[in-house]
Amino acid sequence: MNTELDINKFLEERGRAMRKSRLTDELISTYKKSTPNVTPIWDSTPHSIQFNDISDEILKAGIDIYTASHSDVWCGIYQPKIYDKGTLWQDIHDSGKIARVIEAWENKKALSPLFFVKHGSKDMALVADGKHRLTVARHMGCDYIPFMVQTDKSDWVSRAIPSARKI
Repeated sequence: MNTELDINKFLEERGRAMRKSRLTDELISTYKKSTPNVTPIWDSTPHSIQFNDISDEILKAGIDIYTASHSDVWCGIYQPKIYDKGTLWQDIHDSGKIARVIEAWENKKALSPLFFVKHGSKDMALVADGKHRLTVARHMGCDYIPFMVQTDKSDWVSRAIPSARKI
């Protein structure tokens, strides 16, 4: 009896995953044909931190949220060309994630800020979380970009991104 329930549960989960995948594929196809011009909307409240892929160890150490002009962020990140607007639908990105970011902003849903860590040997940011949000924001011409850094490892931010201000 348990085996039958396990199989039914597995089949239900598989069906949900397949429907979600099909919807994402349709969204990708629609947006690739005609990418809508959306305005990036950011949720820079402390609550938004929970939506990022950040380790518990870093969260316990504390997170600061900053905002800065897009141009300063662009100059302060390592290898920004990876996130340039011309790369939106290229294979270097997950098209499903790109489409879901566009869909969220098209539906006026605020997304959490990016998460930066310091490059090992340079006063520059590495995008640890939010690569697809950054790429879409760049494509859409976003004026300001909010981002998060670990509180006790934030001394490099003012050198890498001069206009950054804590919010």
